[in-house]
Amino acid sequence: MASPSVPANFRPLPKQDNYMVWDVVVRLTHWLNAVAIAILLYTGFQIGGYVSRSPVDEPTFGFSMADMRQWHTLAAYIFLFNGLLRVYWIWGGHTYGQWFRYHFWKLAFWKEISWKIKDYVSLKYVGRESYTLGHNALASFAYVAVFFIGLVLVLTGFAMKGQIDPGGTLQTMFGWVIPLCGSDANVRMIHRFSMWLMIAFMIHHIGIVILLESLGEGGLISSMFSGMKTRPIGWHPTNEPWKDDH
Repeated sequence: MASPSVPANFRPLPKQDNYMVWDVVVRLTHWLNAVAIAILLYTGFQIGGYVSRSPVDEPTFGFSMADMRQWHTLAAYIFLFNGLLRVYWIWGGHTYGQWFRYHFWKLAFWKEISWKIKDYVSLKYVGRESYTLGHNALASFAYVAVFFIGLVLVLTGFAMKGQIDPGGTLQTMFGWVIPLCGSDANVRMIHRFSMWLMIAFMIHHIGIVILLESLGEGGLISSMFSGMKTRPIGWHPTNEPWKDDH
C-alpha cells in the first residue's frame, strides 16, 4: 500500500523540552485561592445585599443568611492560611514561584513592564510570551498588587467580624483596623472597594489566559495542572526582550 502523500507546505513540529515551572505548592495555593475567592464573592454578594432576597429572608439554594455568613468566614480562613503558605513559599519554593526574583528596584524590570504594556495595547503579544518560563515583569507586578488587595480584604473583613464578639480573639487581633480607617463605615467601604478590584483582576486574569491560549500560546492553562511548560530544544530565556523588538 502506498504511503499517503505529504503536503508541500508541511513542516514538522519542533522537538520540545519540558520544564517544571509551577511546583505542587504553587499549584495547590492557586486553586485553593480560586475556590476560596469564588465562595467569598458569592456569599459576600448575598451578605452585602447585591443579590435581591425576599423580605422574609428565605434561604437561597437552601442556605440561610446565617449559613452564608458561616461559609464566608470559612472561606476567609482558607484564603488567609493559604496566603500565609504562599508567602512562606516565596523563600521555600521553586525558582519560578519566588516573588523576590523580580527585581523591582532595577530599571530593566520597569522597561520590561513598559514593553509588555505596549504589546498588549497594540495586540502584538501572540508568539511573544515565550521569552521566559515564569511570569513576565508586568504579570509579577500585578500579582504583588493583588497580594496587597487580598491583605486589605483580610484585615478589613476580620475587623468587621471581630465586632460581633467584643473582646474576642478577632477583635483583639484586628480591632486596630477600624480606628486606622476612621470608622466602621470606612472599613466596610474599603472592604467592598477592594472586592471590586479583586473582581476586576479575576476578569482580566481569566480573560487574558483564555485569549492567549486560543491564539496559540499553549500551555498556560495546562501548566497550572501539570506544572510543566514546553519550549523548543535549545531554547533559552531572554533577559531584555525589548532589545529584540524591531
